[in-house]
Amino acid sequence: MAPRNALILYESLSGNTAQLSMFIQQMLEYDGVDAERMPLRSFLDLSIADAEAMIGPYGTILIGTYTDDAHLPPEPIEELMETYAFPDKQIAAFGTGDTQWGETYCLAAHTVAKHYQSPYPVLEIEQMPARSDEEKIDHWLEAIDDEQTHGKSSDYGTGKSGAVHRHH
Repeated sequence: MAPRNALILYESLSGNTAQLSMFIQQMLEYDGVDAERMPLRSFLDLSIADAEAMIGPYGTILIGTYTDDAHLPPEPIEELMETYAFPDKQIAAFGTGDTQWGETYCLAAHTVAKHYQSPYPVLEIEQMPARSDEEKIDHWLEAIDDEQTHGKSSDYGTGKSGAVHRHH
């Protein structure tokens, strides 16, 4: 099987989403995936041409965000969604939040997934991710891989083959 790759873009306020993106990157790399992570603000500072050149080689883009007490996507996430359509890319969303907000828990990540019509589940992590969240993260990555490998999932819709592959 050809090597797979993923670009991880994340917006973090208190460090929770940055930590989660690092866990995701480490787990992907452990499985032989070429994974690069970049703060969303750094990505948005690139010219459109440089940003498009950067994302070109990646089949999958994992977008991470926090959800704060305003329950809206942070400004950089809004800018990303307004600026980039990411055609022909697999998009999956992950987020951190606080379950005390009930139905708006990790809402920003769900907004990203809906905007990009992602067929994949949204990874939701309560505040600061911990090693105890690895199994949940691994299941999320497996769901993305299963979707791409098998092309269909009754829970998550139809996917395309070719971006993140998990080795078991």
